[in-house]
Amino acid sequence: MISLGFTLLNAKKFFFWDSISQISIPANWYYDNNFRYFFVPDTYATGHPTFVGMYIAILWKIFGKCLLVSHLAMFPFIFGILFQLDSYLRDSGQEKFTLFLIFIFVLCDPTLISQMSMVTLDIPQLFFFLWCINCINKQKYLTLSVAFVVLMMTSLRGSLCGFGVILYGLLNSHEKKPGLTIKTILPYVPGLIALLVFLISFYLHKHWIIHNTVSKKWGEFSTVASVTEIIRNIGLVAWRLIDYGRIGIWIILCAILFLSLRKKILFDPFFKTTFYIALCQFIVIFPVVILYKNPFGHRYFLPVIIPVSIAVIYWIMKYSKFRYAIFIPVFLLLFSGAFLVYPDKIAQGWDATPAHWPYYSVRYEMLDYLKTKKISPGSVGSFFPNIASFKLTDLTDDIQSFKDADLEKEEYILFSNIYNQSDQIIDTLFSEKIWIREKTIRKRNVYMILFKKIKPEVEKIN
Repeated sequence: MISLGFTLLNAKKFFFWDSISQISIPANWYYDNNFRYFFVPDTYATGHPTFVGMYIAILWKIFGKCLLVSHLAMFPFIFGILFQLDSYLRDSGQEKFTLFLIFIFVLCDPTLISQMSMVTLDIPQLFFFLWCINCINKQKYLTLSVAFVVLMMTSLRGSLCGFGVILYGLLNSHEKKPGLTIKTILPYVPGLIALLVFLISFYLHKHWIIHNTVSKKWGEFSTVASVTEIIRNIGLVAWRLIDYGRIGIWIILCAILFLSLRKKILFDPFFKTTFYIALCQFIVIFPVVILYKNPFGHRYFLPVIIPVSIAVIYWIMKYSKFRYAIFIPVFLLLFSGAFLVYPDKIAQGWDATPAHWPYYSVRYEMLDYLKTKKISPGSVGSFFPNIASFKLTDLTDDIQSFKDADLEKEEYILFSNIYNQSDQIIDTLFSEKIWIREKTIRKRNVYMILFKKIKPEVEKIN
């Protein structure tokens, strides 16, 4: 009931951030073309498998194309995350109240709860990831092979997560009985074959894989990072992990690992297992995200963040003499992270925090204002993610969209602090020398401003 209620509560939220390109575009493509084609055109292709988009398009065909159906499509996976998380925690053998505290702590992570409010690839991925982990721990190898295939086909991040699952599975098996057996390796073979078949067929059809080297929108992101950029990326990884109130968790984890080194033991099997899950995911994800210019978000690290949170809170409640004195401030710090908004000139991952939620109603109000003033969206410049057509974001029949902003040419510019624009653009718009604020709508820490260019005065000829 909790997962269904949460899903319905967010059912009016339109497609936002990367979910536009990763889900809405392929879903609309399949829907409009009645599934006659499998591969999305290069102009729109992100490199991800598009099965989730196809799944949503099928539901649109059956139940109608709307935001409600799109969010309900995520409901089984949201329920599945809660179910698999509960199943995993029960294996710890701890009392119910301790399990409840861990469960609530994980679900209050700002990035997880933000992603669960959206239609996004990461929610199916997390469900299949947790399912795979539970299957490994319970030695349900046949079920594992099914869950692993779907995980690998969810997205490229799902495939990356899958390699972390393999690493954990092999480590888990080795801990119980040294050496590799066919029984240990076999469950992963169908998933690896499915990924290989997809990548080969994708390449034969498009002549590129993973990174879109054809479309100008993503060409730069396939470039290998320089040494300076790699160092910067390492710093960004650290920021992504501790951001939105998680710094307390990571400080305590460092203290736990220091104690573990002194005692030369990782405390108990449950803590060790949970720590290994996070470590295996980090080992796989870390080198991939730092070596390319491709920007990476907080959500990439949810398969690391979730087990780390479980391990730390479990340790606090079982081993600390000051369990509540530690748990309460760490929880409050995490909870407060959901409301954290950086200054305008510091870019942040808006899709990774519930702080972006007011944006939906702010945008709806601004659209009503533009309609009242009879200002066509096509005459207004704006920025990502507000330049996709209403057909893709709101699932209406309206193919209009805001223009990709050009401050030299546009009469109107629609700006919001969630757009993460450059200092130069922000300074120009707010200087009041060229632009005036025609309409401002603000809710909590999110605002949207319609700027209008000041027309230069024409000198009178005597």
